[in-house]
Amino acid sequence: MNTLIKGGLKAIFPLCIGAFPFSFIVGAISINAGMTLMQSTFWSFTVFAGSSQMVALGLIQSSASILVIMITTFIINLRHLLYSASLSEHIKDYPMHIRALMAYGLTDEVYAATIGEVKQEKAGRHWFYLAAMMGFWMNWVFANFLGALVGSSFPEIAHYGLDFAMVAAFIAIVIPQVKSRECIVAAIVASVTGILLSGLPYSLGLVVAAITGVYAGYRMDISTERMAAQAKQDTEVQSLPAVHSEA
Repeated sequence: MNTLIKGGLKAIFPLCIGAFPFSFIVGAISINAGMTLMQSTFWSFTVFAGSSQMVALGLIQSSASILVIMITTFIINLRHLLYSASLSEHIKDYPMHIRALMAYGLTDEVYAATIGEVKQEKAGRHWFYLAAMMGFWMNWVFANFLGALVGSSFPEIAHYGLDFAMVAAFIAIVIPQVKSRECIVAAIVASVTGILLSGLPYSLGLVVAAITGVYAGYRMDISTERMAAQAKQDTEVQSLPAVHSEA
């Protein structure tokens, strides 16, 4: 168990470094949006969703209604359905309370850092996941607290570009996992779609790009299976003994 916990913490560590400035910015902006230090910290303590928090803060500052904020953040987080579908097959045998805890901590970063280990179906793999999740969660809450405490002294901090550190770290984690033909096609289709639809409101382009990429990867997977089946059939036919007709 200790090995799995250390492995999970080690896997998530680079993403913690990248996420720290992003959460720091969220904390700073939340104070500028009218939250108290306690409200801001408790918010990150319970919500744990960076992109949704950032978008929600922008909507709060623009005096959007609660309904608009709820619908927008819901749409942004629809991609977690895809993560859940991917994980469910490998954790379905765990008790409900373990799965619920894993679902609470399911973020882009935690998924990227743990899916490879979870897919291997090793005994006790949930410790790897939970260690990564808790490490990232504590880092997120602490950075938000610091941002709320001192970051509000920098009113233009959102324009400093510090949040790119998380994007860079995320790319560094994900790219090495894109090895198969299906993953490459899915990544290319999702990237192109995301760029083309980046102008859609409420980050809908992100959701459409994710779904489109998954579908493209699914179709490619079916194509690969058919090609493998056809190759196997051709090999079996060629291995049959020749039949000579006796007229």
